[in-house]
Amino acid sequence: MLKVIEEHSRIKEAQVELKENLGKYSEITGRITIGGTGWHSRHAVSWSEKLGIWWTTYSLSNRYENAFGVEEPRWNTRYGHSIPSVIDVPFHGINRRIGGVFAVDENNKLYLLHRGRIGGGRKGIGKTLFLANYRGKWVAVQDGDSVSRLALVAILNSEKFPWQIANFVHELQRIKQEDIVGTKPSVTLTDTFEEEFSGTKEYVVGKVEAECDHGLVVSSLEKKLRTEGLIVGNRYPMDLYVLDADGEMVTLFEVKTDSSSASCYEAIGQLLFYSARLDRKPQIVAVFPHPFDREYGDVFDKIGIQRLTYTWKDNQPEFDNSQIANLRIK
Repeated sequence: MLKVIEEHSRIKEAQVELKENLGKYSEITGRITIGGTGWHSRHAVSWSEKLGIWWTTYSLSNRYENAFGVEEPRWNTRYGHSIPSVIDVPFHGINRRIGGVFAVDENNKLYLLHRGRIGGGRKGIGKTLFLANYRGKWVAVQDGDSVSRLALVAILNSEKFPWQIANFVHELQRIKQEDIVGTKPSVTLTDTFEEEFSGTKEYVVGKVEAECDHGLVVSSLEKKLRTEGLIVGNRYPMDLYVLDADGEMVTLFEVKTDSSSASCYEAIGQLLFYSARLDRKPQIVAVFPHPFDREYGDVFDKIGIQRLTYTWKDNQPEFDNSQIANLRIK
């Protein structure tokens, strides 16, 4: 199980690593004015067109502030930039009023996680909205003297870290969009940890590491499907689905980040369970990294679950056009 880091020195080291790893993708740097209602200040920021985000890091009275935006800043102006996304981390100890945390696994691998506490300056934006719409994974974490359910954001010492954190920033932007604020979740949500259908109550270390890629894969698949002119959405606990012109679900996707037997069992259970709760059964598709074991493929065929695989290129998941065409989504 991951454990939240409480020691000031280790948190400081993790913050430095976060800044350095993002800095490798910096394409333009400059000073801009950022702020919110009642306050503005000048900060040095970096922009990466490749990642599609800008960022700045600074310290406040009790925490490190990591602020992000999704459009290139207006350089050389006094224009005040709002901060769509913030991942702040306390200097030390446990502070559940602050959204971000650094955590460590049994192999001393560093993770960035989020408690789901988000703001947006208007009614309807908060933790419940985040819980209902976040497309990444939630895991049980030793959080001081208790166990909390936190959202995985990124692995600090991974080549995919900049992409993972950029995906999280774009996720927050998507969640805060007007068209989903105020909508009701499809299931009752609680703030307690409840493991997904898996037959176990603990994630193994490799499983947690792989799950950090979940949001990247879901977002990439969504973009790919939208380029095909399809109406795409998601709602907890479903990863992704396609709707027809009447708003009926026609295809349901369950995304996995590894092809282990446990992930195969999970995909089968989740797809059959979620689809059985719908009035009209959709086409169900399991999404796995390539290659996929033929033995499991035969089982999926017998129970009517289609498969879609992806490969990794330059730390980004890629989907084959012919495979998507073969799904024949209407």
